[in-house]
Amino acid sequence: MMKIQFKNVCPHIFEDLSLKSDVWNNDFTIQDGMRYQLRGPSGRGKTSFLSYLLGYRKDYKGEVFINNRNVLEMTIDEWVELRSEKISCVFQDLQLIERFSVADNIALIPKFAEGYGMSEAEKMLSQLEMGEKWQAQVKTLSFGQKQRVAIVRALCKPFDLLICDEPFSHLDAMHKDKCVALIESRLIEEKAGVLLTSLDGENQLDLKSIHL
Repeated sequence: MMKIQFKNVCPHIFEDLSLKSDVWNNDFTIQDGMRYQLRGPSGRGKTSFLSYLLGYRKDYKGEVFINNRNVLEMTIDEWVELRSEKISCVFQDLQLIERFSVADNIALIPKFAEGYGMSEAEKMLSQLEMGEKWQAQVKTLSFGQKQRVAIVRALCKPFDLLICDEPFSHLDAMHKDKCVALIESRLIEEKAGVLLTSLDGENQLDLKSIHL
């Protein structure tokens, strides 16, 4: 189960602007299993929203809760459990280890053995036309190829919520469609929700829009 609450949250940089949106300076809740897309112009705080949710940044007023726990009060053990069992992420900077192979990067994720395993991970990569890159060093890949690796890595573990920060930004239409189909199939399998940011505003996963 997953429940996310933002209570009167506003980034400090926006405090003097009296900014009001679906999220900022408002009470906002994401219920378990729902699908949401964060929409808004560049600089409006889409990545900041995710950083506050995951406890990476504290430069805001208000409160953020996951399953009724204030994220700023959660212990390291609570975060480890949450990230290994409840939440899976695709970050803008991808967080891949460049000198490692694609296979090694995927195998490093928490709870990998309880998810799909190597054979299924390789099969998912093949669906995204990356099967021949299984043993390739990440540093030899294009950014679009790295995005596909990061997406597969996020899908190779159990999760209640998938968080994606502009996951398709360097993909052409064909590869984007393949990634969307793969994500859709895993969301159905896990009965999970998704929170996605996008620059183009397209909505290919039947997402409810959140305006920033």
